[in-house]
Amino acid sequence: MIFISLIVSFIPFVYADIPLDIPKFSIDLDRQPIDRWSDIIPNFVQPMNEFNDAIRAQIPKAYIDVAEIVASRLDQHIPQPYHDEIYSIAQAISMPVADIVLINLVYELRTFCTSLLVRTSNGTIIHGRNLDFDLNTDLLRRLTFQGNFYRQSDPTFTYESIHFAGSIGLLTSSRSGYFSLSINQRVIDDKDWWMNALMLILHFHSLPLFIITRSIFDNPLMSYQDLKDTLQYQHLIAPVYFIITNGRTSGMIITRNRLNSIHPIELNSTLVQTNYDHWLERDPRRATAEDILGSFNSTQMTSKNIFDIVLSVIPVLNRLTVYTAIMNPGEKQDIFAKIRTLKPR
Repeated sequence: MIFISLIVSFIPFVYADIPLDIPKFSIDLDRQPIDRWSDIIPNFVQPMNEFNDAIRAQIPKAYIDVAEIVASRLDQHIPQPYHDEIYSIAQAISMPVADIVLINLVYELRTFCTSLLVRTSNGTIIHGRNLDFDLNTDLLRRLTFQGNFYRQSDPTFTYESIHFAGSIGLLTSSRSGYFSLSINQRVIDDKDWWMNALMLILHFHSLPLFIITRSIFDNPLMSYQDLKDTLQYQHLIAPVYFIITNGRTSGMIITRNRLNSIHPIELNSTLVQTNYDHWLERDPRRATAEDILGSFNSTQMTSKNIFDIVLSVIPVLNRLTVYTAIMNPGEKQDIFAKIRTLKPR
């Protein structure tokens, strides 16, 4: 612990990070899908337009053309109610539907992250994550909010998400008393991943993650076992890692290719996942997080230590980190999350 403490104490002299509060909005799932986002999106008009311009400047026109074909046949490729939610966002910001489709794909296919699961001394499981994004990180910070999804007709049903404006999917989400989920991009050697993802939607009717994740959390009957089965066997448009826990007895990392799960690993005391397969050599973010967690005793496995030490030490925290989130569905706590602003002094 002495070496780790020296590292943590040295960081403030070289880098500055001021964690910022995240704005909160509520989404009533009993509202008509075409109206669900109409009160939220107007708060993010400028950064959404800037982000859309950045996407169009970086993505080849051929990809945009395919996205426009998908958008023109949206009813064939995106099921309800999410079809209308995409239209709701497009109408609220006066943006073409194809651009909203692209924004959703960018959000879920460009996430370079660190996720971890930690078993605590009281028997619950902490689920932490840093979300890193390599496309205009400062802009993503302005697009981040904490969403509370609920139904007026059912006071017992609610879940939370750390959300990017314009997205209808979930990258970091928790349903208290049931389960939590974070998604990390899986780095593979596929220079045509953008086109492959769009073509899978267009010709093979594969579902993008933003549909799969919402259909999981919107289902009040979804159990943790159902969650595991869905994430292991549902066909995907891109390889990813799913990090999940029920917050009490079980947690796991599911490594996915497009068709199935490979080498799933169950939680013992701690698990760390970045963007590389866990059976390969450790990358610096994973090695740093694992080494710090390995130095903790059971009483040090607390949400505060996970946030202040593990997820706040370089390189786990870095200049691409948009936010840090701590979830604990076993404790039935709200997500604790902060925008991160690491910069050299």
